[in-house]
Amino acid sequence: MSDRGMANETAAQFSERRMVGRALARWDALRGERRFPNRADCEAFGESGLADNMFLIEVTRNEDHDEVVSSGPTFRSALAIDPVGRKAMKVLPSATERGLSFCRVAAELKKPVADVGQFTNARGEEVLYRSILLPLSDDQENINYLLGAFSYKVAA
Repeated sequence: MSDRGMANETAAQFSERRMVGRALARWDALRGERRFPNRADCEAFGESGLADNMFLIEVTRNEDHDEVVSSGPTFRSALAIDPVGRKAMKVLPSATERGLSFCRVAAELKKPVADVGQFTNARGEEVLYRSILLPLSDDQENINYLLGAFSYKVAA
């Protein structure tokens, strides 16, 4: 993109893309020589200034049981509910609006998966969002958590 095109973008749009890119870069740095970072590595996202935009999903054998186990204020605000303790399929915008489980795709492919879209939150607001799901593994074989990075804006 040209400098002029970039200058015409709003700060919110720029920071949304930047947040997803920063989260992916941090995930990659944390894994180092390993295939995946582990759950304990999530603490380092707070040091990178991304903690407010992060959420964590516990991945189980059955996607109906995958659950949001922690959430920063940005994700809570976008949803207009507290997602902690709720099933991922009931909370993630891609799942609720389009019937898609990016959660399962990221876990099964064992690769980061980005998502962009829109949804109507619990306040009835139309929300435009960008997110990425980053696989975590405590044994370097099985994905047992997905770390999500999320940014949004309410449609005007």
